[in-house]
Amino acid sequence: MSDKTAGIAAIYAAEQHKLQLRLIRRGLDAQQASDAVQDIFLRLLRSPPAELRDPGAYLRRSADTMAVDHWRRQQRHTALFEPLPPEAPAVSDEVASLEGQLLASERDRRLRRAIEALPPRSREVLLLHKYEGLSYADIGLRLGIARNTVMVHLANAMRSLRAALRSSD
Repeated sequence: MSDKTAGIAAIYAAEQHKLQLRLIRRGLDAQQASDAVQDIFLRLLRSPPAELRDPGAYLRRSADTMAVDHWRRQQRHTALFEPLPPEAPAVSDEVASLEGQLLASERDRRLRRAIEALPPRSREVLLLHKYEGLSYADIGLRLGIARNTVMVHLANAMRSLRAALRSSD
């Protein structure tokens, strides 16, 4: 076992449990947290950074990134596999089309009002991401804020929009 591998093994022994708890607090279950910690250390073994001054900080940051990635995958999965609403009673295509257009325009109006009610920074982040297609990093650069701050603003905006649209249904 090389010195580097032995050093990483010692860090693993010291930090593994703390990292698992950190990941569980961020929404992963125990098995997912255990797998994520193993992935973190496997990546560290395969391609260690050139200089690792603070292994604890590096590992915490890696764990936080894994938790965010897990959350994103979960959000995509939820969005893709949400159950469809029960089928509506049969009506003529013309009536259904007109009703659908009216409902869509009402939903658009409610969405616009909900977006306008957002705090200015959250609204700006939402519009840059959803309508201009900018990445979190690009938004952060444009607005002079950290990438994680962009993620927080976007999550808060989406939560507010969901709540506003649910309350108006």
